[in-house]
Amino acid sequence: MNYLQHFEKGKVVEACIAGAGDFGRGVLRQARQMEKLSARIAIDINPEKAAEALRHAGISDAQIMVCHSKNDAEKAWQEGMFIAAAAFETIQALPFDILVESTGIPDVGARYAEAALLAGKHVGIATKETESVVGPYLTRLAYQQGRLFTPLDGDQPSLLIGLLTWARTLGFEIIAAGKSSEYDFIWDEASDTVTCNGADFPAAGLKELWKLPPGQERDMVEARSKLLAAIPQISVPDLCEMVNVANATGLRPDRPEFHAMVLRTAEVPTLLDIQSQGGVLQGLERLEVFNCLRRPDELSFAGGVFVVVRCEDPHVWTLLRDKGHVLSHSGNSAMIYLPRHLLGLEAPISLLDVVIKGQTSGGGHATTPKFDLTARATQPIKAGQHLEMRGHHRHIEGLRPELHPAAALAPGAKVPFYLLPGAHVIRDIAPNQPITLADVALPESTLKQQREKQDQLFQQNTLVPKATIDSALN
Repeated sequence: MNYLQHFEKGKVVEACIAGAGDFGRGVLRQARQMEKLSARIAIDINPEKAAEALRHAGISDAQIMVCHSKNDAEKAWQEGMFIAAAAFETIQALPFDILVESTGIPDVGARYAEAALLAGKHVGIATKETESVVGPYLTRLAYQQGRLFTPLDGDQPSLLIGLLTWARTLGFEIIAAGKSSEYDFIWDEASDTVTCNGADFPAAGLKELWKLPPGQERDMVEARSKLLAAIPQISVPDLCEMVNVANATGLRPDRPEFHAMVLRTAEVPTLLDIQSQGGVLQGLERLEVFNCLRRPDELSFAGGVFVVVRCEDPHVWTLLRDKGHVLSHSGNSAMIYLPRHLLGLEAPISLLDVVIKGQTSGGGHATTPKFDLTARATQPIKAGQHLEMRGHHRHIEGLRPELHPAAALAPGAKVPFYLLPGAHVIRDIAPNQPITLADVALPESTLKQQREKQDQLFQQNTLVPKATIDSALN
């Protein structure tokens, strides 16, 4: 595709950035270098942080106004200023086209996205936590408002949906699709250690497990995982992103906790194939995450995305193997991949697509609640405790993520992971027990209210009459 021609006749898109973290700052910076994108509004709970993000994008203090009221924001806009504000309500009446929701806070993401759609704005979502709970509801609400709700390039769900739908368009048989984890496993042979996310872990014996002899692949990779068990091999963000892909595309996990194997890049199509072909998968069209194992001088997968496809024509695929493409040991499957995700730096492509071309980077009308990101206890949790979301990765101590078929909120149903922050535990929870609504009292929130609307909208995942959909949305 020639992107310059693709967007040639479009207007300049005006974006509002909610969340002045890494993703939002990337969009602000890139907009300064683009002809087709303007981003004059930044929101953060601390408006000074929003102003700082604008300064980092190359905007002078004289051009920035911190606005605390709608009147201030309107005046600043008319004067051509860049606006920093603490809340969406302050700026929602301004004439921008699309909200970039990148706060990373599940309930704030739900509140801002819904408010923006009701105000007639498009929404690009980078807060995957919100999307994992109510993405289908917000997608349908957008259509009702004549707008679009979309994931954004720069995050793996959008990039993976793009790669997967490209492969489907070409007629490839999809065996698996997914991403590498955010942090590579980097092996230093001299010290016999593996470095991951800045920490070193002993790895004595990894040399013997470095290469996978044909016929022993599954056993060797299982031994690798055990040897490196001290390193977390799955994370909440990884599975959160994959549930959003599942709901958009219909692909499903092979098992709720994923295989999350430790693999070198060249090994992916060998292991992520069906069992009859020497892999680990029980069926086709499976979602998966792997941990990229490499030496320091080898290229990173960089948290990128991949599809594994069936090789239908041996002659063509032998030719492609000779050109450096990654095939399985058997030659029956191959991996096609994008070793990148550039956060806010490439998100503008999705913004232009939505506003200029009327196209979403997500599943569109195919987006329905097929799976939920849920939680299982890894330790005893006593009645009376409160569950708290912590850290950059938005994890909850004592819980591990899993994907299960979506279910409406009910006493025996598993609770969506990101409805649990702030929940009050009302009965003891044993290790390895899934967290259900009978175990916790959920705090009232916009996110919970939207989930209840979504449950009504998609009753038992059956087709719902239009009148019922309109009632649930209103």
